Amino acid sequence: MADSLFEFFHHQMILYFEENFGEEQIQYNMEKIGYRVGFSLVEKATKEEARFKENVEIVKYICKDLWQMLFRKQADNLKTNHTGTFVIQDNRFRFLNRVSQSKQYLDRGQLYLSFTCGVIRGALTNFGMPCTVTSEVNVSPTCKFQISIQQAG
Repeated sequence: MADSLFEFFHHQMILYFEENFGEEQIQYNMEKIGYRVGFSLVEKATKEEARFKENVEIVKYICKDLWQMLFRKQADNLKTNHTGTFVIQDNRFRFLNRVSQSKQYLDRGQLYLSFTCGVIRGALTNFGMPCTVTSEVNVSPTCKFQISIQQAG
């Protein structure tokens, strides 16, 4: 029941923003809300735990623990080039389960991923890893999130 409420709430946020804003503003707002959720969620979930030392440990935490909290499953795959770029793949991404396979709807898939991009970015920022997060949908409900860690300058 809670899973379907989370999906319903997510979908209702998108519908609300669609009625009031353009597509670019929808993605911005959804990402911004996701950022706050990710930042706060990690802060509360890890306050009793020791901080991670390596970037890969942090991203593994995102794929396993944070994904489990949000989607009741772990991400399906994690790849890295060991130079600050990570790719998380989810083969049955919850927010895309009901999105049609047609090109028209796959193009709109970014709207359904922008909240999660924000969650990932917020969580990693809380761990001291400022980054950019982009998403990609080729075949629904499979999606990928690419994380590029910003190197300290």
